[in-house]
Amino acid sequence: MIAAIALIAVACNKNQAAVKKLDGTWTATSFKSTEDGVTVDWMVEGFITSLTYVFDGCKLKNDEFCNLTTTIVTSFGSDTESDLYNVTNDGETLQTKDDASSTTINTITIDELTNSTCVLSETDSDGNKTEVTLEKQ
Repeated sequence: MIAAIALIAVACNKNQAAVKKLDGTWTATSFKSTEDGVTVDWMVEGFITSLTYVFDGCKLKNDEFCNLTTTIVTSFGSDTESDLYNVTNDGETLQTKDDASSTTINTITIDELTNSTCVLSETDSDGNKTEVTLEKQ
């Protein structure tokens, strides 16, 4: 029983450490999508002119989510969304949802997370992959 409690405490600490690193404003330097073996960086192509994530740090408890604001500017206009996020799986998974009552949770892999760089990726059911590289502001 003591070992199980210690394992849970270590996992929670890794998740909270990731939330602490995410806290703040991040700007995308790359937004790549791969479909049928072809990769396109939408920022290089000029479709996405800027993409910003603002993670509000918080002290995570079980099943708790923190605030996330995403602003995207494209060649067609801009959009800002407010979502909720948490970190699970020993700091390796970012989960997002629209609001507190939402039952749909999006799962995003944290491929890299340092104090200055974050790489997030998501693969859909068809095997298409999206990868976003972020720099902390």
